[in-house]
Parts: sequence; C-alpha cells; structure tokens
Amino acid sequence: MRLNDDAKAMLRDAGVSQAEWARASFPGAGRWFGDACGCIDDRCIGYHHDEADSCGCLPSLLEDYRGGVGMFAPVNAQITG
Repeated sequence: MRLNDDAKAMLRDAGVSQAEWARASFPGAGRWFGDACGCIDDRCIGYHHDEADSCGCLPSLLEDYRGGVGMFAPVNAQITG
C-alpha cells in the first residue's frame, strides 16, 4: 500500500518524511504497511471513514508522534490527572 496524496501532504506539512513515518509506525519493517490515508490500520478506508472523506486518524497519530519527539508517545504520557 502506498500513501495517497492527502497523507503525503499532511506528513510533509508536519515535517515528517514518508520513510520516517513508516519506520515509526512499523519498526524494523522498512516499509509502509498501513492504509493509503496514512493510518497505521490497513483497513482504515472503508472502516474508519469512506474513501472520499479525510482520515481523522492521521492528525491524531501525528500529534502523538510529534509529542514523543520522533517516536510515538507512551500511552500514559497522554493521561493527565
């Protein structure tokens, strides 16, 4: 699966390369296994959203990634009080 143009643009705007996103999402794999929309769930299009709609997952995943400074933030780091 290759990333679609919307996902590529969102990654670019966030300052994250496609290769960096693939490595962070699938460590050790060396390639992208997620869906075209940039979500790490390979069935996102058609399950989380329709093909014509934007992915709501990618902005949240990018926020988590950028909050972890180059890696996904630990789940407990997102929990406040």
